[in-house]
Amino acid sequence: SDSGNLVLLDPLTGKSFWESFNHPTNTFLPFMKFGYTRQDGLDRFMTSWRSPDDPGFGNFTYRIDRRGFPQMMMYKGPTLWWRSGSWTGQRWSGVPEMTNKFIFNVSFVNNPDEVSITYGVLSPLVITRMVLNETGILQRFTWNGRDKKWIGFWSAPEEKCDNYNHCGLNGYCDPTSPDKFECTCLPGYEPKKPQDWSLRDASSGCKRRDVASICNGKEGFAKLKRVKVPNTSAVSVDMNITLKECEKRCLRNCSCVAYASAYHESEDGAKGCLTWHGDMLDTRTYLTSGQDFYLRVDKAELARWNGNGSSGKRRLVFILISLIVVAMLLMM
Repeated sequence: SDSGNLVLLDPLTGKSFWESFNHPTNTFLPFMKFGYTRQDGLDRFMTSWRSPDDPGFGNFTYRIDRRGFPQMMMYKGPTLWWRSGSWTGQRWSGVPEMTNKFIFNVSFVNNPDEVSITYGVLSPLVITRMVLNETGILQRFTWNGRDKKWIGFWSAPEEKCDNYNHCGLNGYCDPTSPDKFECTCLPGYEPKKPQDWSLRDASSGCKRRDVASICNGKEGFAKLKRVKVPNTSAVSVDMNITLKECEKRCLRNCSCVAYASAYHESEDGAKGCLTWHGDMLDTRTYLTSGQDFYLRVDKAELARWNGNGSSGKRRLVFILISLIVVAMLLMM
């Protein structure tokens, strides 16, 4: 077909019995459906080539993880390599480039019979493809008709904070960190192995500072802004309550360590509730994207966090001003 879908038809009935769009290999084209549909039992996902010249199955796969609250996952063999983050109502939380002016019309379906995503191109003049290469890099290309070549305009993972669980259990990755080490512990947590952290090795992760001070009626929630929320494969989900009700539910449950809105960018406004119970994995922050994430902390930690909030805002303003100045100098 014109979309690039190779369809094999039964000559007697005219019905399709095989379509290339159901078997993406290393390339994903517009209007392909990505994910699982119960009706046909298909789970559509990408697999890298073995090498640039060998189309055999490579080491990397990219697929929708349907557990908990769906998210896109890239694996190297059985090991998680990169996580797109959960669906926000408009985009994947770990793909800040997917803005409202993105070149696609994205349709995400999440119900008992189907968990899938389809990208439709807004302009028929745009020719694009997404490729999972043999080194574990997901790349989006568009065709430049004038120069007759593919132009890359997005790829992932790109930086240290993109690497899955880069800062360990209950760690928090901030590429704008002023001390130049991108890893820190979430509020209320401390390094499990301080000596390793002093050597800039955060793989051991973080532990709660004082477990006894939680769930005594004197705690609250530290608000982290512009966050890719932790792995959602084990979260509790309720799409029928508000964020305020979500907070109350988390506060009543001593095992609840954090909460966030499920679809914070929904066309109908923020809706749904995600709650985390136990250790949190793969949390990071962005400069201008992400969502609010609410972490349960004791009274003392909440006071410390709120006290540091103003300095964090000043740091962000300083970074933004610096970027603007650099951009102006480059244009001169």
